[in-house]
Amino acid sequence: MIRGIVCATILAAALPAAATQRFGAVQLSGNLQTQNLVRTPDASTYQFIQQRNTARLRLEYDWIEHGRLLSSYDVPFVERSQILVQWRGAYDSVYDTTPGFTPREDIHGRAYSGRRLPGALRAAGFSDRQLTLDGLTRSERDTFRFDNELREAWIELRLRGLPLTVRAGKQQVVWGESDNFRLLDRVNPLDLTWHLQQEIPAPAFGWDELRQPLWMIHFLYDLDQIGPLSQAFLEWFWNPGDWQPAKQAYLPRPWGLPFLNPLTNPLDGAMVSGFCDGAPTKIHGGPNDGSGRCTSLISGTKLFGQGDWSRNPAENSQVGVRLHAVAPRSVELALVYFYQRWAGDDGTNSAPLAGVPRTFDPQRDLELTRGYLARGIFPAKAISPYVHTIGLSANYAEENWTQTVYRLETVYDMGVPFFDVSRVTLIDVPPLPGVTTKDMWKGMIGFDRPTWIRPLNRVSTFLVTGQFFWHHLLDNPSCRAQDIAILPAQQRRRAGSCLVGGLDLPSRERPPNVAFRDKIRGWEALASLAITGFFRGGSVVPTLGLVVDPVNQFGMEPFWSADWFVRNDLVVNLAQRYFVTPRGHSTPIFETWGLAGLNAGRSETSLRMTLQF
Repeated sequence: MIRGIVCATILAAALPAAATQRFGAVQLSGNLQTQNLVRTPDASTYQFIQQRNTARLRLEYDWIEHGRLLSSYDVPFVERSQILVQWRGAYDSVYDTTPGFTPREDIHGRAYSGRRLPGALRAAGFSDRQLTLDGLTRSERDTFRFDNELREAWIELRLRGLPLTVRAGKQQVVWGESDNFRLLDRVNPLDLTWHLQQEIPAPAFGWDELRQPLWMIHFLYDLDQIGPLSQAFLEWFWNPGDWQPAKQAYLPRPWGLPFLNPLTNPLDGAMVSGFCDGAPTKIHGGPNDGSGRCTSLISGTKLFGQGDWSRNPAENSQVGVRLHAVAPRSVELALVYFYQRWAGDDGTNSAPLAGVPRTFDPQRDLELTRGYLARGIFPAKAISPYVHTIGLSANYAEENWTQTVYRLETVYDMGVPFFDVSRVTLIDVPPLPGVTTKDMWKGMIGFDRPTWIRPLNRVSTFLVTGQFFWHHLLDNPSCRAQDIAILPAQQRRRAGSCLVGGLDLPSRERPPNVAFRDKIRGWEALASLAITGFFRGGSVVPTLGLVVDPVNQFGMEPFWSADWFVRNDLVVNLAQRYFVTPRGHSTPIFETWGLAGLNAGRSETSLRMTLQF
């Protein structure tokens, strides 16, 4: 932490304040940033979990203007063109210093911490060290400590004589009205390995740093006026094969999903011993010495990663269309359609894995099982099925009575995958449910209002913003999964559909009546409220906010953040986030919004310094 602060301070003192550098048609910009995180799971515990140093470089080149290349050569059919290239590199020193904090609990409760490790595992040599960053291999830490990524690289053409703009290359396409939790903003899946979604809102960080840029072709056709509709345009994109689901991390990495790799970890991984005990690859040493283990999923797929497809246009194309216009009374509207693979990053408790269905022909099921085990394959595959999505967004500025901007966003997803305990697979030790698909309706209503609070600030208004989100799962059966999961396979098959959560993955250490506690609710909801002020001429910008999940034990995330613009090119941000369950945390909370269930015990303080140039 001290190293990062000193580095940023030296750079700030050495470099003069400067805006974006422009050399004719070429514009250069970027920043250096250091961020330090201290986790405070309780009042007496402090855990240093991040010291991330980031560099960003951005080049913009307006190489064709008014139909002329380099102001000298006429270019047919092109009015103007721009090239943009953006790079990001990062180094997180915690993977060198490896602070030795141990997670106190996983998604199932206090499963991994200290004396609570099963005695048999301790006797076999399993230690707390394997749950810390120091327990990662050197190769793993090398992978996690560095980030070196070409974030964007595209060329944009505005055609001459035709109101069409084409942008091709690695890019982000951003649609929708919501903040903090995404609905229509789903073109680019998220990278949740750094810090989940906790580094929003902008300008301190923002979604731009969390989205995974993709190689796409994006089109915008200006329709101008259509009857009473003004500012109309049609927008569409094609991603020809370059797509992958949301990127996730596991413990012992300090941020990400709050459990060890559910397939390969030596404590309760589904691919270690259990069902895979008959696999030819044996474990040497450790708590499962002599047991068999599976070495892969079907077709080499990766959980929360590569699915059963190749990254080419024939098997992995994504498309989307948006029609935008402004209606009378300044109502801004957009109709949207997507045909994309399911990314799993919008708070839906969906299934990431599909087991091979049981045929209920004993001989055939035995042959299938032996065939997979002989090759060391766990009979399941990572899934990201194609989903049809239709959506609507709108905003309206009401200036006469409330002086408020109202926002609306809603989507209807068709074919979202969920775990279904009544769908029996070949895997029963531990049990892995099959998958069924359902439709979902999701939405957000919100508002933004500049508000005078003169006792606090006589010079400028505060911006008050609020949002209410909902998820509704259609045709959701009422059931108790723990009771159905312990029934014989034939009875489970006849029990009727019973859905369980996507994070309630199989565990060798937990029987079915303990593992399947994550009920899929018909309705989920989330509300957020934040207020932002501007002091000292806008150089100090504090934000105070609260996010509440009223469905899952009233989980809350109160937070505050303050940006201090020391100079035009130097910004310091200090923030604290708290994850609170007012009704207690006696039972696990599996919600996937990322509040006090998924992030229990992860309250933190962050200090970020950014030097812009």
